[in-house]
Amino acid sequence: MPRYFDRAMTLAALILSASPVYAHTIVGNRVFPATLTIDDPGENDELVLPAFSYLQGTNWPNQPGPLSYSLGWEYDKTITPDIALSIGSEYDWTRNPKAEGWSNIDTEAKWGFYQDPTHEFIMSVGVDAEIGNTGSPQSASIPSDPFSTITPKFFIGKGFGDTSVDWLKPFAVTGEVDYSIPTVTVNDDGSYNPTVLTYGATLQYSLLYENSYIHQLPEVLNRLIPAFEGVFNTPVANEGPEPIDDFSPRDTTGVVGPSLYYIGQYFEVGVMAQIPINHASGTHVGALAVLDIFLDDVAPTSLGKPLFSAPLSPLAHY
Repeated sequence: MPRYFDRAMTLAALILSASPVYAHTIVGNRVFPATLTIDDPGENDELVLPAFSYLQGTNWPNQPGPLSYSLGWEYDKTITPDIALSIGSEYDWTRNPKAEGWSNIDTEAKWGFYQDPTHEFIMSVGVDAEIGNTGSPQSASIPSDPFSTITPKFFIGKGFGDTSVDWLKPFAVTGEVDYSIPTVTVNDDGSYNPTVLTYGATLQYSLLYENSYIHQLPEVLNRLIPAFEGVFNTPVANEGPEPIDDFSPRDTTGVVGPSLYYIGQYFEVGVMAQIPINHASGTHVGALAVLDIFLDDVAPTSLGKPLFSAPLSPLAHY
């Protein structure tokens, strides 16, 4: 198998098993949780520690690949109520074969340019920069990328609390579209770094919302948000030559699955089953999990408030 393709499949497994580390958002009466496959559409002061991922990749020809794990962290800081900066990274390791290493430092600037609390609707844009050579050195068993990747992003969220149908009001949807552009397209060893379109969505049913605005639920249920979500990666440029085997560097990879979130007063816990959409994405169901600490609730007048704004008012009923 060509070296460039072997490396591409290894990277695909690591990308899909990478720990997403995201925040939560409040728009009107709606809480959008920190979902595990895509980012939520808002800007917040939060600390994600840790985010965990597990997924088994695939080796050619359609054989079980390495067991890929990761533990990630992220710190989100609001500059104004509508602008936030974030920084994070993750530690990756595999079994069969055994390998490990730190990923590059990842930074992002995000701007919420439109919000309609009455209709629980929000849109944001962002620019992410994964900074090359800021993780494990090239001598590591899982080295960090020696190049940087720049990713413009678009986020959207809509809750249905403005409808007249009670059973529909707890529902919400979110979506994200990214376009990742590496600063180096061909490596010294001949392997390729493709430009990748990433897109995903969630469908949520908020028992938290139902308990607050429709009818009361048993206490064990009233802070839960079950969801179904997915994220997909499609190479769109610089994929490299087409190999003559079962996999292609042009394959779309992704995962889908059910998830469940618990929203506490100061934190969120979320879990999800990762179901690969094809053999290129993985061979078995994996898992995602996150602990998200709401700094805007833990320290609303200091660490948790925007740098250039008065503290945000929390929602008392949550």
